[in-house]
Amino acid sequence: MMLEILKFFYAIGGQNYGLAIIWLTVAVNIALYPLTLSSIQQMSAMQRLQPRINEIQKKYKDDPKLLQKEMMDAYKTEGVNPLGGCLPVLLKIPFFLALFWALSSKEFVALAGTNAPFILGWINNITAHDPYFVLPILIGITTWLSQKSMPQTSGQGQAMMMFMPLFITFISYNFAAGVQIYWVISNLMGWAQQSYIMGWKVKGRKS
Repeated sequence: MMLEILKFFYAIGGQNYGLAIIWLTVAVNIALYPLTLSSIQQMSAMQRLQPRINEIQKKYKDDPKLLQKEMMDAYKTEGVNPLGGCLPVLLKIPFFLALFWALSSKEFVALAGTNAPFILGWINNITAHDPYFVLPILIGITTWLSQKSMPQTSGQGQAMMMFMPLFITFISYNFAAGVQIYWVISNLMGWAQQSYIMGWKVKGRKS
């Protein structure tokens, strides 16, 4: 199915599989925007609720059942779903895996040929990894940007914001350039959407 989708975007998007991946990434992120909006609003509400949660945890630390009840009551009162911030990320995973497997398949290599260039001059084959490791570095940078635009709820989140981009840069260096392109564009789209939501939807609602 992913190969057929890539063929569609290849046909309408400039007869280039690198561009087809970009159009696919843009389409996925636009389709998931309503869920991204809901997710960030939930995360922002969690951020506002965090001081109260900390007080509840401190007050009822010796009574797990009452602690659980008080926390659930706090979430219910504020209309917060603690897992609400995870949904867009989880929904993006199947697209990423499908693209990963599609670009790694013999069918796509045969379809695109060993010379499947992208619009960037140093990438001559999107089925192989970036020979100069520029895209993995961009993945790390854009991951950091995307994380920075999200509501942060604790010091642990700050530590994760530093560690995760380095980890993702490391694990992505040997992926196919097409997958790396998807990752970079998806991060940029996420950063743009999150910055817009935080600047206009969330802060605008507070004011």
